[in-house]
Amino acid sequence: MNVAITGGTGFIGKVVIKKLVQAGYHVKALIRPGSLLKIASFSGTESRYVYYDSPAQLAQALQDCGAIINLIGIIKETKDISFDFAHHLVPMSLVSAARDAGVKRFLQMSALGVGRGIDTEYMETKHLGENVITASGLDWTIFRPSLVYGPGDHLTTMLAKAIRLAPFFPVIGDGKYKFQPVSVFNVADGFVKAVDKPQAFGKIYEIGGPDVFTFDELLDNIAKALGKRQVRKIHFPAGFVLLKARLFGRLMPGPLSVDTIKMLLAGSTCDDDTFFRDFDIAADRFAEGVGEYLRK
Repeated sequence: MNVAITGGTGFIGKVVIKKLVQAGYHVKALIRPGSLLKIASFSGTESRYVYYDSPAQLAQALQDCGAIINLIGIIKETKDISFDFAHHLVPMSLVSAARDAGVKRFLQMSALGVGRGIDTEYMETKHLGENVITASGLDWTIFRPSLVYGPGDHLTTMLAKAIRLAPFFPVIGDGKYKFQPVSVFNVADGFVKAVDKPQAFGKIYEIGGPDVFTFDELLDNIAKALGKRQVRKIHFPAGFVLLKARLFGRLMPGPLSVDTIKMLLAGSTCDDDTFFRDFDIAADRFAEGVGEYLRK
């Protein structure tokens, strides 16, 4: 089967593509002109350049595909890409294109926290994108992972770099908000196994790994993976940091923004292990997984 994938140049996308090829699928990666697709060494793949605001062109690119996996998402808006475009309008265009091309199977990457009343444009647009897909009439499956970690990720790698170099780590608020990090390999396995699994049609899977940490504990676990006992932390009032983010917006360092700070403080956990049971996936432990690539 030919499987189309969007967002294949990203951290999660590269792992999904590799596992799709290993499972015997032929991958057609849909990318914007000018984007560098670093999967040239993978056999069983090809790239098709598309404009995501052109359903007709997308439909042509989806010809002869049996399924589409949409991984497109951003954590911070830029002058070129908004949350609404990435999370709402792109799924809308893809659904329209899939219908026109006769592609029935649609798998969507969303986020843990959607539908929980977290007042951010990120979550609101993710929810709008989900609504487009659930009303599409296609054979859809939606995945909502917590913090995804693995080689080449953004957050844990960034945190590790700061822990290595800085004498202390600045923490927003009390650091007691909780996360349930999940391995990129577990998430990718779920996408691949769901492609041809009718039992997953019409289901939304919330995905959290087997370990739940407060943010402070997450930092300490990363420090241990680096050979340190713990991290010296300085906690800053959340209200002060939020005010600064509102005033300076895109000038805030790294991924920090009003939305990311609100989502950080809200945490990201779930009590449901249906994802691992339905797809027969053994959940990776955070300390083992993160230690393997951070030490390198």
